[in-house]
Amino acid sequence: MSLPSPSTLSAELTELLSGDDARACLEQALARLAELGVRRIQAGAAGASLSVSAGRQVLSLAGGSRELCVALTPLLRLALKRAVEQEEHRSTRERLQLLSEASFEGILVHVGGVVIDVNERLAEMVGCRPEELLGPDTIHRTVAPEDLEATKRRVALGHEGTYTITARRADGTRFRAELQSKQGRLGDRPVRIAAVRDVTERERTLSLLRESEQHTQDLALGAFDFMCVSQKGILVQVGGRFQELLGFTAEEMVGRHSLEFVAPSARVVSSEAIADNRHGAYETVLLSKSGEEIPTEVVGVRSTFHGEPARVAGFRDLRDRNRQQAERRKLELQLQRSQKLDSLGVLAGGIAHDFNNLLVGVIGNASLLLSTLETPFDRQAAQAIMSAGERAAMLTRQMLAYAGRQDLSRRDPVDLNDLFRELRTLLDATLSKKAAMRFVIAPNSVVIGDRAPLTQVMMNLLTNASDALEGKPGKIDVRTSLIGELDARWEDALGARVTGRAGDWVLIEVEDDGVGMDEATRQRVFEPFFTTKEHGHGLGLAACLGIVTSHGGALLLESWRGVGSRFSVVLPATTRREDALKTDPPALSNEPCRVLVVDDEELVRSQLRRSLERKGYVVDEAEDGLSGVARHAACPADVLVVDMTMPDIDGAEVVRRVREAGSRVAIVLSSGYQAHAAADRLDARAYQVFLPKPYSLNELVQAIEQARVQALGL
Repeated sequence: MSLPSPSTLSAELTELLSGDDARACLEQALARLAELGVRRIQAGAAGASLSVSAGRQVLSLAGGSRELCVALTPLLRLALKRAVEQEEHRSTRERLQLLSEASFEGILVHVGGVVIDVNERLAEMVGCRPEELLGPDTIHRTVAPEDLEATKRRVALGHEGTYTITARRADGTRFRAELQSKQGRLGDRPVRIAAVRDVTERERTLSLLRESEQHTQDLALGAFDFMCVSQKGILVQVGGRFQELLGFTAEEMVGRHSLEFVAPSARVVSSEAIADNRHGAYETVLLSKSGEEIPTEVVGVRSTFHGEPARVAGFRDLRDRNRQQAERRKLELQLQRSQKLDSLGVLAGGIAHDFNNLLVGVIGNASLLLSTLETPFDRQAAQAIMSAGERAAMLTRQMLAYAGRQDLSRRDPVDLNDLFRELRTLLDATLSKKAAMRFVIAPNSVVIGDRAPLTQVMMNLLTNASDALEGKPGKIDVRTSLIGELDARWEDALGARVTGRAGDWVLIEVEDDGVGMDEATRQRVFEPFFTTKEHGHGLGLAACLGIVTSHGGALLLESWRGVGSRFSVVLPATTRREDALKTDPPALSNEPCRVLVVDDEELVRSQLRRSLERKGYVVDEAEDGLSGVARHAACPADVLVVDMTMPDIDGAEVVRRVREAGSRVAIVLSSGYQAHAAADRLDARAYQVFLPKPYSLNELVQAIEQARVQALGL
């Protein structure tokens, strides 16, 4: 087959190659050449050739004219180039489409906010078809109102980077989206490409993590006053109430070595803990900005900070704990001391009670002997027995005073001005002549109590102050004042609890500049039988404490070795005066009568029988309480002398039964204790007189006659 002319063939191929699909056009052109038998196109004259492949065919033009080769070569080269470019473009789009569809992130391409392309993943996130996201309104439909204006500003400014917004789905639900935007080109056209990621789950997890961290931090700061993080001893972070405790700001602490905030006395312990990265708790002392040393508990753990090894430590202020422990130890010591003094008081009271019962017989029988003996030698011996018994009675009274068992049936106003005036005259002959005494007594220093034991208290305090001077020149100051509220130092006082009680008080202070006392002496000075004096019996201050306690007061000792001592006493104040309460004593009948003695001590009963019978009284005896009630019921007496402590029923129960039987008999209660708890159970009108043992015959007779007179008023 002969070939057409070059011009004809060129025109025909040009028409075939004029379509949009370069590959298809090239296929048609090559097929036409194949029909004409063209296998290779070669410009033989120039030695150049053009091979064109289409499908599996390799077409060549051989034996053709040079003009045909020249005409076809550029045409086919252009067609081939166009086909190759279209193939590469299609392949690229397929790869991009594959990557876009396989991406976990949504992809959005826009120009000035007008979306021109999105991937399937973004459409899935929003819940619509991809084509529904194209156009200028996409941003309004997919961004929550609260983030819309900020997003539009970023778009307008061409923001590059990452930010997070609240996005809206097609059904109106919301999700948190992270956008990463950057500049790109689509051919020669500039575009903005945004990668969109649904971070709802991530933000929820981060929120839970932050919440958990906050809980942990709150718990840590609740357990500790402040915390710090350090690396190689250098503080890198602090938190909590560190400024309140130490006075430093965070800027003043971060960057400095932690040992700079530790007191010198504790730096060895702290440096070892830091060097060893010790795990656990230990105690140290921190140094505040003002220089105050703060005892602290530290709990350290090994951790990390920004990925590097670090030490996290919690600090707890121990000042309150130490103060509470000190107060608890102090209260424990006070309780132990109080229990010890109470135990000694019970012991002393019990001994004094038994001794008083014995002394009733000793003194009473000695008094009988003295009244019957005629020779001076015999009378002198009996008088010696009486004197020894009275001295023993004085000691038992002091023991009972310490035990708080004094007879306080008399509670009258006592003017301390008058009391000290009498004491000063009395003690001028007994106190050290080298003592310069000064009295500063406040007006109206009046208390309620028994004048005799209160006089004993003041006398003992003044005597001790004088003895503390050890014969050297010195001062003894006595001061009284009226106070309405007691300060904290009275928490440490002995005696009745006076702090927190309403009412006015009289404060008595006896102060000397003598030798003073050391701590060991101060702790024991109020114990019975403890003394630092060569000839002392150790009952003076013990008795003072008991008397003050019985009066509802307290006693406080302050002493310094080589400086002196100050004894302070507080007693309830009163506005009543002594003169207003003074009454004439009742007239006694002095007429013998029938007396029933109810006492379990045979020595006491026999002695009272002999003594009273000598005075003309008719005396009957009962060895216990039940016998006494029965004896009085069978043969009524004019006066009952009843002991308070008996093995079957006590004296208070005897009185109660006698009164329940309707008897108006005069009753004298007696006890080896100078006051008895059982008597507190009785109405004061149920008996007439309380008579403490030991007593003389005259005191007994006076008590019996006083009871007879008072019984007439029942």
